[in-house]
Amino acid sequence: MTIEEKLLLNNHLETQRLLLRPVTVEDVEDMYEYASDPETVKYIYARHKNLDDTRTQILNYFVKDPEGKWGIELKSSHKLIGSIDFRLDAKDLKAEIGYAIGRNYWGNGFAPEAAKRLLKMGFNDLGLKRIDALHCSENLKSGRVMQKIGMQKEGLLKNNTQLKGRTVDDILYAITDDQWQTQQ
Repeated sequence: MTIEEKLLLNNHLETQRLLLRPVTVEDVEDMYEYASDPETVKYIYARHKNLDDTRTQILNYFVKDPEGKWGIELKSSHKLIGSIDFRLDAKDLKAEIGYAIGRNYWGNGFAPEAAKRLLKMGFNDLGLKRIDALHCSENLKSGRVMQKIGMQKEGLLKNNTQLKGRTVDDILYAITDDQWQTQQ
């Protein structure tokens, strides 16, 4: 079985408090709630202006190509509070993760909990050698999530990303399979 096939088999993942599962059109209202909040999406994508924006995003991004993309659902309420992606590079046995959590749920450890579950899948189930993540240098909270999941800062990428009409620096964090195993 290929790494890509193994990734497809992991389309539902659980943690103590979260279900990571495919995003569907039924999630439009929950996603709009956080994707329309300018503070939540400040460092990631354009704010959704209406439910049609969110529906289009769900269909074109999550439904059209669901591999490596999960909605983050609270088990206790079945509410979608964010999303997380896993951009696999099977050839080089590595992946990049990215996440978005609604501002109303910040500070509860949900992003690290979801991200750790992807690290576990990547290293234990897919046999990857490295998983990394980038964050805008201005977004210190995202960097803190990366630190909490055991990633190490590897460097500053100057003028790396175009973000809403301006050029920003990114900070690269990563963890290797050896580092992951040592932390377990």
